[in-house]
Amino acid sequence: MEFLLENPFILIALIAFISSFFKKKKEEKPVKQTPRSVQHEQRTQGEKTSADSALAETVKEEYRQQAEKARRIEEEYRQRKQQAEESMKALQNQRRAAERKASAITKTASNTNAGHPKEPSGAGNFELRKQSLVDGFIWSEILGPPRSKNPHRSLNRKQ
Repeated sequence: MEFLLENPFILIALIAFISSFFKKKKEEKPVKQTPRSVQHEQRTQGEKTSADSALAETVKEEYRQQAEKARRIEEEYRQRKQQAEESMKALQNQRRAAERKASAITKTASNTNAGHPKEPSGAGNFELRKQSLVDGFIWSEILGPPRSKNPHRSLNRKQ
């Protein structure tokens, strides 16, 4: 007995023989049970066909719902696209009208300037704008006298 356990080749062969013996026993049992499993499969096939038909109907219904949803989305996309195109055309028309007005104004301005001699560069038209006033105050502070010549003392010092 010690000889069998000490020699690894004999030990491996013994394990293989025992495992194949148990495999043969397991294979014999399902063969005997196959007629029962065939009957059971025949019973379940009828159930499967009814389940398959119900599943097929639900799949078809889901497909129809998805197709309807896709059609609604396409229709909404077409409507939005049409609205965008219409608004784009309206904006283009407004731009063309503005360009026509601008060209008409420049033509009339060039016609009025052609009849009158040009004034010297320093005596142009004076237009009063808010931003130009702000810029003027800022430049007057920058270019004006230094603060040391015009100190702003607090009220406490004056008293």
